[in-house]
Amino acid sequence: MDSYQVWLYLHVLMFVYWLGADLGVFTLALAIRNPNYSVEQRILLMRMSLLIDMTPRAAMALIAPVGLVLGESLGLVSVPGWLNAVIWVIAFAWIAGEIVAFRNMGTQLMVRIYMGTGTLFVCIFLACTWFGIQSLRFGEPFATNWLALKVLLFGQVFLVSALMALFYAPVEAIFRQMEITGSSPELEARVRTQVNRGAIVTVVLFLLLATIAFLGQAKPG
Repeated sequence: MDSYQVWLYLHVLMFVYWLGADLGVFTLALAIRNPNYSVEQRILLMRMSLLIDMTPRAAMALIAPVGLVLGESLGLVSVPGWLNAVIWVIAFAWIAGEIVAFRNMGTQLMVRIYMGTGTLFVCIFLACTWFGIQSLRFGEPFATNWLALKVLLFGQVFLVSALMALFYAPVEAIFRQMEITGSSPELEARVRTQVNRGAIVTVVLFLLLATIAFLGQAKPG
């Protein structure tokens, strides 16, 4: 097995853990809408979903630098050494930030880290969208249309992920209020609204990932 096959295996493995774990998180998110569960049980489900979500977040951080290594191996893109190093440092710093945020759940530190992550998501969305469109028009920096489209769609993944965080984030505060005042039709409606919005965007994420996987496998054009 040569180095390309090793990197390809890691790339596929990350995709599997990303999509597979996200399906688990999605199922738990839908379950917390159920008013038949106690508030404590629903908070536990929410925290379990955040724990499981660490896996797709790590995969999401690493899949891009691994993909760039594959692209370079095939001669489809050329990335300067310094930029490769920066991308790997950002990926591992992102993962470290996710771990710190999870260990400090409910604190201002967690909020600041997630705000930083959201800013990173927007930057990656803009960069991938720009480079994807430029490559489709001019054939560089990504040399083939299928890879350019894959990069373009990968950028949309970060936009969708930012929207998911925006929709799901208020649920924790609603449950905290339920712990104090008890459940009410108004609070239950707010939970359903936020989770349903997040669920719709999550389905869009799954469709994007499926399309990206198809492009990587079929390499059309």
